[in-house]
Amino acid sequence: MADEIPVLTRSLTLGPLDAAERDVLARIPGLLPGVGSGVGSGVGSGVGSGREAGPDSDAGRAARQGTTPDATVVLDGTTVRLGPAAAEAVLGLLGRLASGAAVTLSEQDRWLNTSQAARLAGVSNTYLRQLADRGEIPVTYRGTHRRIHPDDVSAWVRRREQHVNEHDGAGGPPT
Repeated sequence: MADEIPVLTRSLTLGPLDAAERDVLARIPGLLPGVGSGVGSGVGSGVGSGREAGPDSDAGRAARQGTTPDATVVLDGTTVRLGPAAAEAVLGLLGRLASGAAVTLSEQDRWLNTSQAARLAGVSNTYLRQLADRGEIPVTYRGTHRRIHPDDVSAWVRRREQHVNEHDGAGGPPT
């Protein structure tokens, strides 16, 4: 749905790193003297220093050329070459950590208000609010406003359909 409401749900703060770890990151071409990959206006770290990669860094040259530097990650013997968006995010994170900054990463999850959830479930707003009040659909409050996760609405719809299917031919409506 185009009008879903993003709500920050989880975050993790990293850094600042000690000098030895910053020295290791400083050996990565393009991370210092600036931070970030220099591509785009942000990398989703949640914290920005207002500085970008220097014009003579690998990232600065890549930004002028409209490309992202190659970023290959090796973890426990598995090698993965990151795509442009992931490379930009990882290089931005590492650049900020290398500069001595603490960085907070936040994960966004989409939540619905009761009207949006009712449309998704195919029920009235009043009925959906009653379901939430009875605890049949989990609800989170942001102030006085109910927020409902789309997965919870979909799970309720599946349970309802399963209940209806189980009672088809049983002689009566579902309870």
